[in-house]
Amino acid sequence: MFRLDSNQILLTACLVLVAGVGTYLTYFRQQDTIATLEQQIEEQKQRREEIRSLRADRANAESRLKTVRRRWRTQYKVVPATISSPDIVSYLTELTETGFQQFDVMSAGPEDRDGYSVHTFNAEGKAYFTNLYQFVWTIENNRPFYRVRGLSLNYLEERETDEESGRTTMKVLVSFDMDVEAIYGAATGLPAPTSASGGEEAGRLPVAQASTGPPLPSSVVPKPAPEINPFYPLVFEEVPPNQYDRLNVESAQLVSIVNGKAVFQAEGQLQRVGEGDRVYLGRIVDVRPSEGRVVARLNRGGIVDRVERTLGSESPLRLRNGGGGAPTDP
Repeated sequence: MFRLDSNQILLTACLVLVAGVGTYLTYFRQQDTIATLEQQIEEQKQRREEIRSLRADRANAESRLKTVRRRWRTQYKVVPATISSPDIVSYLTELTETGFQQFDVMSAGPEDRDGYSVHTFNAEGKAYFTNLYQFVWTIENNRPFYRVRGLSLNYLEERETDEESGRTTMKVLVSFDMDVEAIYGAATGLPAPTSASGGEEAGRLPVAQASTGPPLPSSVVPKPAPEINPFYPLVFEEVPPNQYDRLNVESAQLVSIVNGKAVFQAEGQLQRVGEGDRVYLGRIVDVRPSEGRVVARLNRGGIVDRVERTLGSESPLRLRNGGGGAPTDP
C-alpha cells in the first residue's frame, strides 16, 4: 500500500501553493497590466504605420517640389506681384493699334483665387480676323501672363459710301466679345523666373510692353498668323462695290480696238485696257481685234463668270482684220 511521507506532502503542498499564487497573479492581479501593455503595443504599431505613411508622403512631396521648381525655373511667363488698370489698358491698346475698327474694354475688377490674383476686363469690338488672331496669339503666348476666356466671333460686313466721291467701300470684319484676364500676385518662396538674357530682365519686365515675344522655339508655339480666314465668305450676298473706281466692262460701251487695246466708253470718258489689266470684279483675259471681241473673267463675289463684249456691226470703229490695223469704214 502506497503512502506519502511528510516530504512528499510538503512538496505537493508547495506545488499547489505556487500554482495557485501564479494563477491568481496571472489572471487576477496582473490582468490590468497585461491589457495596458497590449494597448501600448497596438499604439506603437499604429505609430509605426503613421511614420511609414509620413515618410511616403514626404518623399512624394519632395518629388512634387522638385517638379514645381523645375517648371518654375523654366517657365517664361512673367507674373508681377501687383498690377494696375492703366498698365493693362496700355498693354491692350498697344496690341490693338492696327486692324481694329473698334476696341472697347470694361474692367470687371480684381479677384483673389487659389494662390494667385486675376484682374478681368471685358473686351468687345470689331476688327479684321487676321489682326484679331494676332492679338489673341500675343495675349496667350507672350511673356506677360494674360489669357483670353469666352471668345465669341461673328461675321460682319460693312459698306460705306463717301459723300464727296460717291465711291462705296466694303470691309469684311468680325465682331468679337471676350474676357481678358491679367494674372498677378504669384506664390512666394519660389525662385524668380529666368530668361535667356538674364534673370534681372525678367524681374523688371514692364507689363505694358507688346514687343516681348516668347523665348521659345517656334516649333512649340502655335503659328502667329492664321492659315485661312474662316470668316471670309466664299460667296458674298451682294457683289462687292467698285471701291477702286475701275472700268465696269458690263455697263461700259466697247467702241474700238486699237493696237491690241480695247477702248471702252464709260460716263463720257474713254478708257483703254489690254490683256491682264484689272477691271471691276476681274481682269481682261483676251482681246481679239480680228473678231472685234473682248473677253473678261469676273468674280461676282465668289461666282466666277466669263463676259464677252463685241463691237456692234453698225459701229464705224469695228475692226474686221487682225493685227491692230486701222478701223474700216462701214
